[in-house]
Amino acid sequence: MLLVRLLLGLLPSREPGSPVPVIFPLASWDPDRLELDAWLAERLATDYPGLAAPAPAPAAGGPGQVTSRARALLDQRLIIPLLDGFDELPAHTRAVALDAVNRALPPGTPLVLTSRTAEYRTAVEPPAGVGVRLTGAAGIELRAVDPEEAAAYLRRDAGGEGTPSAERWRPVLSLLPTDTPVGQALCTPLMLFLARTIYNPRPGERPAAFPDPAELCDTTRFPTAAAVRAQLFDGFIPAAYRPLPGHPVRWTSRQAQQTLTFLARHLEADLHGGADLAWWQLRLAVPETARRLLAGAALGASMILLTLLSFSLGILVAFVPYRFGDLDLLAEFFAVPQLPLGLWDNVILRWSLLWNFAVGCAAYLPLGWLLSHVFRLRERNTPAVRGRWSWNRRSLLLGLGTAVLVGTGLDFLFDRVAGIGWGAVAGLVCWLITAWSAAPADLTSVTSPQELLRQDRKTFWTFVRTGALLGLLSGLLLGVLLGYLTGDLRDIDPLDALVGSTWFGCAIGFWSGLVFGLAAALHRTAWGDFTLSRLYLAARHREALPRHLMAFLADAHQVRGVLRQVGPVYQFRHIDLQRRLSRHTEAPPLPAPARAARPEDAEGRPLT
Repeated sequence: MLLVRLLLGLLPSREPGSPVPVIFPLASWDPDRLELDAWLAERLATDYPGLAAPAPAPAAGGPGQVTSRARALLDQRLIIPLLDGFDELPAHTRAVALDAVNRALPPGTPLVLTSRTAEYRTAVEPPAGVGVRLTGAAGIELRAVDPEEAAAYLRRDAGGEGTPSAERWRPVLSLLPTDTPVGQALCTPLMLFLARTIYNPRPGERPAAFPDPAELCDTTRFPTAAAVRAQLFDGFIPAAYRPLPGHPVRWTSRQAQQTLTFLARHLEADLHGGADLAWWQLRLAVPETARRLLAGAALGASMILLTLLSFSLGILVAFVPYRFGDLDLLAEFFAVPQLPLGLWDNVILRWSLLWNFAVGCAAYLPLGWLLSHVFRLRERNTPAVRGRWSWNRRSLLLGLGTAVLVGTGLDFLFDRVAGIGWGAVAGLVCWLITAWSAAPADLTSVTSPQELLRQDRKTFWTFVRTGALLGLLSGLLLGVLLGYLTGDLRDIDPLDALVGSTWFGCAIGFWSGLVFGLAAALHRTAWGDFTLSRLYLAARHREALPRHLMAFLADAHQVRGVLRQVGPVYQFRHIDLQRRLSRHTEAPPLPAPARAARPEDAEGRPLT
C-alpha cells in the first residue's frame, strides 16, 4: 500500500518524456534463472500486452536486432522500478538478487526496494559468506503503529469506549506500550486487523460467547511475539467464516480452512511462492501426465457419446417409412455386417452390433489421446476473449496429413467410399479448426476473475459451434460428391445414392467437426482445462475444493475479507497468511459463538 501511494504521488509531478514508476512484485522473480532486466521486460509484457510488440526502428537496437517495446523502455531508463517484497524471495537467493540489481541498474538510476528489516539485514550481512549492499541506496524504516492509535482502533471496532466488548481489551491495551510479546505483536495494521476480527463480535453476536482477548497476555502460551502472530493467523480463517446473522451457512469454517490451505500450498509449491491466485493456473496443481490423460479421456468420451447418439438416430432412420438410404449404407456407417432388415431381430446380429460398438468405443480413448496430443502442439493456456483466423502452412499440412491418415485407414478397413468421405471431411475440418486460433485476453483491462472466466467460456463454446458448423457444411458438399461416386461404383439408384450419401456426409462432417471443435477449444482456451483440473482435484482431494470454486473465491474476497482482488487474479490478504496456511497441519479451535453452548470433538462434530 505504501508503494501504491508513492506511485500515485510520483505521477502528478512527472514531466512528459520522463520515467514512469511501475510496481513489480518480486515474489515471481528467480534471480538464478533470469537477469533483472529480462524479468522486468517479461513482467511488463505480461501485465501490459501492448509492450510485447516490437519496438519502433529507432529504439529497436542495431541492424537486424528486434527488441520489444518493454525492453526498449528499460534500456532507455524510462521505467522507475518499484520492487515490492524483497523478503518474499527465497533466503538463499536474496544476496544473488541484490547483486543482480546492482549489475542491472547503475548508480543514480531511480529505484525503490521494499523488504522487512531482518531479512534485508541478513542478506546484506550474512552469518557466513560475502554480503552484498545495494549501491547508493538510502534506508527508510517504517515506524510501528502508535499504541494510543492501536488502542483507539480496537475500542472503536468493539463498539466504543465503555461498552462490554471494549472493556474486554483492557488487559491487552495496558501492555501495548511495553516490550511484552503482545505489545510487540500488535504494532502493525495487519495484526490489529486480525485481532479485532477474531475477538470482536459482529452485530447480533454475544461478546460472552467469544474467546477473551486477554489470553494473548499469557506469556506461558505465547512466550514470543512470533507466537502471538501465529495465534492470530491461525484464528483468522475460523473467525472470518463463523456464521453471519441472517445469512445461510454455505461453507463451514472447516471447509474454508481446507480449501484455503490447499490454495496456499498450490501457490507455494506449484507457482514457486507467487502471490497471484489465477483460476487458469489451477491446472498446474495437476500432474502433467494426468492433464494429458484427462484431455484425451474427455475427447474419447465425447466420441463415444456422439457415436451412441448417431447409432440411436441411425436405427430410428432405418425404420422411418421414407428411405434415406439403403440399410447396407447404414450398416457400413456403423461397421456392422450388411444384412437385410428382416434379420435385425436375430440374436447373433444384436451381439455383433454390441461387439462392434464396444470395440469402436474402446478405440476412441487412444484416438482421443492422439488427437489431444496433436492439438497440444499449438496449445494456449491463457484466457481467450474471441476466436480469430490465422492462416498458416502448418495448419494446412496438418489437415492434409489427417485426410491421408483417416482416408487410408478406412479405405483399408471398409472401402473407397468410406475412405474418401471420412478422410476428406476429417482433413478439411482439421485444417479449418487448427487455423482458427484464440485472441488472448488483455489482463490489464479485465475487471474481475468472473468476467474473464465468462469471456473464456464463451470462446470455448464458440470453437465447438464453429467446428460443428464447418463440419456440417463440409459434409454436405462432399456428400453430394460421394453420391455420384457411389452411383458409379455400385449398382444403386442415383437418387437413393445421392440422398443416402448426402445424409452420410452430413453425419460424418458434423461428427468430425464437433470432435475437432472440442479438441481445439480444450487447447486454445483455459476454461476447458480449468474445468477438467477442478473435477480431478475435487475427486482426489474430496474436501479440499468445493464444487463452485469461483463462488467460494468471490465470497472469500467480498464477504470474508480473506482474499483481495487485483484485476483478474486473487491474492491472500497478506503473504504471511498465505505462507502460514501452506504450513497448516490441523484446524485450530473454532472461536464461534456456539462453542460454549455445544462443545465439539476434534473432528468438529457436536458432542451429545
